[in-house]
Amino acid sequence: MDIQQSIRGLLGGALVLIATFSHPVLAEYTSHGISLYGEPKYTENFSNFDYANPNAPKQGELVMAEMGSFDSLHQFIDLGKKPRGLFWLYDRLTVRGHDKDEIKTRYGWLAEKMTIADDYSSVIYYLRKEAKFSDGYPVTAEDVAYSLNLYRESGLSNIKSRFKMVKSVEVIDPLTVKINFGGDGSRLQILNSGNLPVLPKHIWQHKDFTQPSLDIPIGSGPYKVTSVDPGRGIVYELRDDYWGKNLPVNKGKYNFKNIKVEYFRDRNAAVQALKTNDVNYIAETNLLRWNKLYQGDVFNSGTVVKDKINYDAPSFVTAMVFNLRQAKFADRRTREALVTAFDFEWLNKKAFNNQYTRATSLFNNSFLAAEGLPTAQEKAILTPLSAQLPEQVLSSEFTLPSTDGSGRNRKNLLTAQTLLKEAGWKVKHNKLVHSVTGEVMTINFLLPSPTMKPAIGAYIQTLKKLGISSNITIKTGTEYYKLLMQRQFDMTPSQYKVRIPPNTELRSSLKSEFAGVASSYNISGIQDPAVDNLVEGLVQSDSYVDTQAYGRALDRVLKWNYYYLPLWARNFQLVAYQHYIEKPLQAPKYGYEVEFWWDERSK
Repeated sequence: MDIQQSIRGLLGGALVLIATFSHPVLAEYTSHGISLYGEPKYTENFSNFDYANPNAPKQGELVMAEMGSFDSLHQFIDLGKKPRGLFWLYDRLTVRGHDKDEIKTRYGWLAEKMTIADDYSSVIYYLRKEAKFSDGYPVTAEDVAYSLNLYRESGLSNIKSRFKMVKSVEVIDPLTVKINFGGDGSRLQILNSGNLPVLPKHIWQHKDFTQPSLDIPIGSGPYKVTSVDPGRGIVYELRDDYWGKNLPVNKGKYNFKNIKVEYFRDRNAAVQALKTNDVNYIAETNLLRWNKLYQGDVFNSGTVVKDKINYDAPSFVTAMVFNLRQAKFADRRTREALVTAFDFEWLNKKAFNNQYTRATSLFNNSFLAAEGLPTAQEKAILTPLSAQLPEQVLSSEFTLPSTDGSGRNRKNLLTAQTLLKEAGWKVKHNKLVHSVTGEVMTINFLLPSPTMKPAIGAYIQTLKKLGISSNITIKTGTEYYKLLMQRQFDMTPSQYKVRIPPNTELRSSLKSEFAGVASSYNISGIQDPAVDNLVEGLVQSDSYVDTQAYGRALDRVLKWNYYYLPLWARNFQLVAYQHYIEKPLQAPKYGYEVEFWWDERSK
């Protein structure tokens, strides 16, 4: 979950330059692309993205190791666990610039061009006449309209949110479709509307869209599914007849003739398969595993490459979220006490050799992360909401408690004890008990991997000093996902990476309307009208200045409410692969995408 996925101190000079752009009032215009800030980097007749190798060979195979399992190939509903890579089956109206060298820009993909109303109340997409689904049927405006209406009615929570502002869809002719936003239109809504995976109406009108399925999907994208072993693996094959192979946005992309995704229950087994070349690619997320498991002769010799790819973008933030549906976490002071008791400095030194940095925000390393006291513009946004906010939001700078890393956390524990007492808790017979409800404070930690147990184990020992008893439930893959979606936890880790700027998935992650929705991304169950207001303001902002102000205001409210316990942040990606897997020479500034890599072995 991807919050996103979605934001850093960001892009350095790039954002400074972008901040100088303003949005003049425009007449209706037609374009090959659209950028949220200023003009698209690439002109209408560009040849390929700078970070792509247009001469990359189309050959070989990528064999990816993934953990867990899957039970459905229907990726557009909340039900079912899906395998990686299904997005390779579907084209969209537009394709994003991948945030590699520009921010929030989309270029025509299925759509050759688009006409945007001067007030952003509508956009007309003109489809490419050569676009075809893998079964030979043409992609039409009717397919676009049908897909959008399906998503709005029964799609994933974040997809529903993306198209929430759409008022209607009009099929003008077989290759022209108009999406109407009315008074809710904005530049961002136009961008989001292009992010529409187009489904074949002739297939789905005879199927139940609301149910998981292992039927082989039909799409218009570069790959098709050739083999499925439910729960264990899936094979994608590059389509020789792919209609879009020569588009500039696809030059140097989709280079592997085959992509196999193999699922493992155990990370050790996956790494062993990498060593023996049974798989040739693993993306790692855990630095502790990276340092311990990825060792041996094949790594020392360079047969398998260990690649730590640094990037300048919103951090991957790992935070422990509270299940706010539990009464014991209802008081903000209780949550603050639990945050205060966490000793990051000691953990980072002992477990991670000081390779992590402390996450201070869900928007870590971005221009949306709040700093110092609120600016005048932030105060203008927050003041009307002041009755719903902790008083510190408008008056104080937020800082997380820190330690000297010695493991002696006495000062912070005394602060935590005071906060718990103020929240109505008292220690009775060495147990923390609520003085009104009589509830004994216990915390069930749900973890997705045994590698997190030592880190959380140290925290549990600290909590014992406060009279809090805890237990750890470790589940992996589908079992973890099931418990997570059923909200069977008190605290659980979640990873966030917010897009630049945040997209509409932020609604399904933070807004009240999704707190009670099964399988929504609002894992913690936040129900806060101030957060609702700020999320809407942020999602609908279409200038750099407004986006920054709303983002920082939201960040302050999330922090001062202690809705999560920030753990650590990383501004690097870890990936191990066989030496014959190559990538473009130009290093991506904001993170890599394996679709631009290739297999150098000759056919």
